[in-house]
Amino acid sequence: MSLIEIFSIIIIHFIADFIMQDEKWALSKSKNWKDLLYHTYTYSFIWMLIGSILKITDIVNWAPGTLTLFVIITFIAHTITDYFTSRIVSKKFAEGKYGSPIPNFGAFTLIGLDQCFHMIQLFTTYYYLIKI
Repeated sequence: MSLIEIFSIIIIHFIADFIMQDEKWALSKSKNWKDLLYHTYTYSFIWMLIGSILKITDIVNWAPGTLTLFVIITFIAHTITDYFTSRIVSKKFAEGKYGSPIPNFGAFTLIGLDQCFHMIQLFTTYYYLIKI
């Protein structure tokens, strides 16, 4: 995996997960399937769009069907991850537990854990699919 691929995965994830997430979805996805799915559909669409651009420009050499499989796996994994982490984080915020003494298990730490799960999934999926 090249440095440009690693950098691309991180930046695409940031754009798709934060910049392209409506505030309503972010605040409601813990209790509303529709908002969770709006977020994960949009997230996956951004991956498909930018992944297609990267293929056209030969930055990433996706085998036929690999990008689609990557996006499907990512959609499922992102939805499952956010389903659980958004509910836990929402509860922490409602309780005013933004952070805590060390060891810190507050809301912001759990948001960081959510991001770790997403990165592990993205890099693992990309690594195994690109080897095909």
